[in-house]
Amino acid sequence: MKFSSRIRIRTWFYFILLTVGILGTLWIFQIVFISSYYRDTKVANVRMVADEMEYGILNNEIDVDIQIMAVRNNVCAVIYNGEGTLLYQVDSVGLGCYLTQRVIKNPTNVSDYIQRAQESKSKDFVLPLENIQLNQSMLVYGREVVADFGNYYIFLNATLEPLDSTVNILKDQFIYVTIAVFFLSTLFALLLSSRMARPIIKMNRSAQKLAEGDYKVKFENSEYGEISQLAETLNYATEELGQMDELRKDLIANVSHDIKTPLTMIKAYTEMIRDLSGNNPKKRDEHLEVILTEVNHLDRLVNDMTKLSQLQSKVLELDIKEFDIVELLDHSVNLMQGLIQQEQIDIEVMSYPKVIVKGDEVKIGQVIYNFVNNAIKHIGSDKKVLMQLLVDENVRIEVTDHGDGIAEEDLPYIWDRYYKVDKHYQRQTMGTGLGLAIAGAILDAHHAKFGVESKVGEGSTFWFELPLVKVYENES
Repeated sequence: MKFSSRIRIRTWFYFILLTVGILGTLWIFQIVFISSYYRDTKVANVRMVADEMEYGILNNEIDVDIQIMAVRNNVCAVIYNGEGTLLYQVDSVGLGCYLTQRVIKNPTNVSDYIQRAQESKSKDFVLPLENIQLNQSMLVYGREVVADFGNYYIFLNATLEPLDSTVNILKDQFIYVTIAVFFLSTLFALLLSSRMARPIIKMNRSAQKLAEGDYKVKFENSEYGEISQLAETLNYATEELGQMDELRKDLIANVSHDIKTPLTMIKAYTEMIRDLSGNNPKKRDEHLEVILTEVNHLDRLVNDMTKLSQLQSKVLELDIKEFDIVELLDHSVNLMQGLIQQEQIDIEVMSYPKVIVKGDEVKIGQVIYNFVNNAIKHIGSDKKVLMQLLVDENVRIEVTDHGDGIAEEDLPYIWDRYYKVDKHYQRQTMGTGLGLAIAGAILDAHHAKFGVESKVGEGSTFWFELPLVKVYENES
């Protein structure tokens, strides 16, 4: 695949770029800068010897240490006092010692070196030299030591080994190393890119199936943590898309059923009026009543769908104010008195005399109405609905029925429009099937906590919370 080849090319390019960077750095430090690095190291070593000799002078231990230090570090050394008199001389280099061959034998050179040390701001100097007779590079180091008992001058001479042959050997080795590293980098890059591309290729194939509508496809995990995390995310997204697709199909089927059924009945009864009951007032009125009932059902359905759409799209604004939630509970129950008496339902309300909360009173009233209406639809054999108002940091309203309950796997979806625990859909005899979806959208708009607790065979408790303003324990 095209993107797979790009991964291989890019991985190879980055590996080669890294290899070039590493080899280039080694070439620079091992070939180009090796001479200066060697010289700086030699100077640092000579300075260290001078430090030890200075310490010996200041502590009157120079007689013992100078010989040991010179031999150990392969340098020759001479020490003069402030009058230019030679005090110590150690030659561990032999004929290559510039100090014993040229400086000691020529007092002018001694005076020149002493003057260099005196005039130096750092009280020391480094002088590179070439021994033409021996064809050898060397350096002379000088330092002035200021002590309470007089000034002293330390001069050290060290030879610099020729590095040309070493550099040539390193160059030859680096050529072979460069070729080998380039070959291994290319091979490793191809292997690694193939290994990295394999799970991505599989993931892309699965994504193509998902794009074609296959919501049962699975994205495989990989040894790479990031790809495994992406696979888990895509699997979760696939499950959600599958659920949404199923809900979409249910929605279309259920809405179609809810619209088609009353339209069919309206058509049938209209034809009956035309053909049969047109001249019979009693029959005609009965048929017109059925038509009116179905038209009202269609009107409620359209209104509820419009309201839900507006809530979910944040079009409707909330009228937030303080109100008495207890009074609203009583009002919601009174609205359903006809149905309650007809079905012989017992609604028990456990509350306070007066509780002030903050929210949109009209829309919260619709939430309570929808919760109670839902409890009545799924009421148990005891024909009881319990409404409780609990006060803590917030006010919690609970509506409980003792019906069949809801399976745990269905709980996350009951707030979706037209979601049915029982998949054998039946048209609502009252309401439109959008009550819980509308209630959830209203509570979402309030940023309120809400939910449901349910056990199969025991019933369900729907609840929500609102900000508490004030509680009245006794009626004022």
